[in-house]
Amino acid sequence: MNQNPLLATDVYKLGHMEFYPEGTTSIYSYLTARSTKKYDAALWFGLQAHLHFLTKPITQDMVEEFFEYRRLILGTVPKGVEEKIRALGKLGYWPISIKALPEGSIVPSRNVLMTMTNTHPDFAWCVGFLESYLLKVWNTTTVATSSLGFKRLFAKYAEETASEAALGMVPFQVHDFGYRGCSSEETAALSGMAHLVSFLGTDTVTAVKAAREFYKATPPIGLSVPATEHSVMCAYGRENEIEAFRTMLRQNPTGIASIVSDTYDLWNVLTKFARELKPEILARDGKVVFRPDSGEPKKILCGDEAAPEGSPARRGAIRLLDETFGSTVNAKGYKELNPKVGLIYGDGMYYSRIADILGTLKVMGYATTNLVIGVGGILLQQHNRDDMGFAIKATHATVHGEERELFKDPVTDTGKRSHKGFMRIDRLPGGEYVTTDRVSAEKEKGGLLVEVYRDGKILKEWTFEEVRARARQEELERRAMIS
Repeated sequence: MNQNPLLATDVYKLGHMEFYPEGTTSIYSYLTARSTKKYDAALWFGLQAHLHFLTKPITQDMVEEFFEYRRLILGTVPKGVEEKIRALGKLGYWPISIKALPEGSIVPSRNVLMTMTNTHPDFAWCVGFLESYLLKVWNTTTVATSSLGFKRLFAKYAEETASEAALGMVPFQVHDFGYRGCSSEETAALSGMAHLVSFLGTDTVTAVKAAREFYKATPPIGLSVPATEHSVMCAYGRENEIEAFRTMLRQNPTGIASIVSDTYDLWNVLTKFARELKPEILARDGKVVFRPDSGEPKKILCGDEAAPEGSPARRGAIRLLDETFGSTVNAKGYKELNPKVGLIYGDGMYYSRIADILGTLKVMGYATTNLVIGVGGILLQQHNRDDMGFAIKATHATVHGEERELFKDPVTDTGKRSHKGFMRIDRLPGGEYVTTDRVSAEKEKGGLLVEVYRDGKILKEWTFEEVRARARQEELERRAMIS
């Protein structure tokens, strides 16, 4: 991020430093996800990546650029604003303390996730100034939470239909195809990294890079396989398409290879081509994954009852592979395809459509681990701050030495009511998170919140492995509480 942190805010924040009451020496704020309309709990993730931006020293050039853009947008730079910004530039860092829950925690809505306060009495205004930037953690947390929802869905069906050996497929069953659907490199990197908290499959290179840079991730971080695209298949021509398959098999004699299969005639590929290539596929040390990429996914994968009796379209992709390569029935009574072949579908996939397909596969008698789903922009970018109602609110201030509890309580929307005063969060023996507000300054020092940032420096960092392990453990505990 080659950006001036003094400009990483909303315009109205450019003047708030002179609007606080005279004599304000401290502000204390907290972050929460206050909505349950989409998710009842948040998989807390991504703050650490954002904190790296706040370690950049504040320079005189940044200060002058702040004044330039303040004049461009608001016309003037009042004396009070100029004095405060110049003082911050002279200090050279953000005089802020940030405390947060360990990343990877799965926390019910309306609990405190993070608090911040100033460490220098002259810079209480910095707490509110940084609100807009730090709120961007809504994105990584919402994507991580959404992907956890996908993992719960796939794990549920896998536990019902798959063998114990096949359960290891679940971390690969939602593959990130979202890179090209993101609006920026930063969105792809941060959102893709958030997906990897719960899954291992990705085609977003920058997500792996971000996990290494911000969370010291070590392999396996994100994994993928050799795969073709339509331009590759088309280059061979319609009449010679099978040679594209043979080239792929020859170039990849081992491991998983994914071959897009609907460039021309999917049903021809899954019948004639599959039979002709069967000896080569069975001789490989690995798996060939056929990838349909168009049409109505459920009908393509599971069969179209409206298609002519006995036609490939009526039987569907999974039955066609079963007919050619065979399957075994596992201990749960469901068919698992020959391990030499599999299916991936990656076009127009979203949660309810996927749930319908998995449910249909189960009814048909197939283990859901026969299928991998690729999800595009919906996975990484089709989210917004209102999905989980992320907000930062001030709850305590000191003005002329007088401590004041602050709170918001709109008569028109009680859902926006905020906590008051200092707060802490604890976890009860059964695993339930509980936030307590209006605690003393001494009690605020306890609980689960850890100081992660102070005065321009990151004090505590979690590794990606620690985040993943915590998320897995808390998910197991959550399921135990529900059951």
